[in-house]
Amino acid sequence: MQLKKIANIQSGYISRGKIEPRENGTHFLLQARDVDAERLTYKADNLVRFGPDLSRKDWVLKTDDVLFMTRGVRNYSILIKEIPDRVLAAACFFIVRVSSDLLLPYYLCWYLNQAQVKYYLSRHSGRGVHMPVVKRLVLENLNIPIPPIEVQVKIAELDVLLRNEMELLDKLAEKRKKLITAACLHAVRNNS
Repeated sequence: MQLKKIANIQSGYISRGKIEPRENGTHFLLQARDVDAERLTYKADNLVRFGPDLSRKDWVLKTDDVLFMTRGVRNYSILIKEIPDRVLAAACFFIVRVSSDLLLPYYLCWYLNQAQVKYYLSRHSGRGVHMPVVKRLVLENLNIPIPPIEVQVKIAELDVLLRNEMELLDKLAEKRKKLITAACLHAVRNNS
């Protein structure tokens, strides 16, 4: 089913100029620098506080929104799980909000990160001034397979386990590196 039939898609906040941080700002801005594109996570503790000129079209982020990176050679999506009040997404993102009971946001986020979607987007995306840009129409027309909810739940659970395993393996590799480095330095000191 086409994404536009099961979700609403809105571009992120488009600023009229440079975002000026303000201590007494009314909103926060989640930008590309707040996202870990490798782990598909975000940090909400250092968001820029500012005072936007809002229009009726601007969406404040909600739990279960999917943010889709529209610019660059690597498009990815992240799921908004916990977010402070009054957070806007930057213009480099599309906000995808599921509107159908047939689709789980986590499953949609997972699917948007799959190789076949990346291939489709690379074939149909346009070029911006300096980098590839995914057009809203291209994303809206993307066909999303919709398995039963139970299958979507299992996919989401397996994906969480996979991400946890990858994080543990990264920590293990870092500890192994420190151990080997310490052993090598110890050998140098004892043989000098």
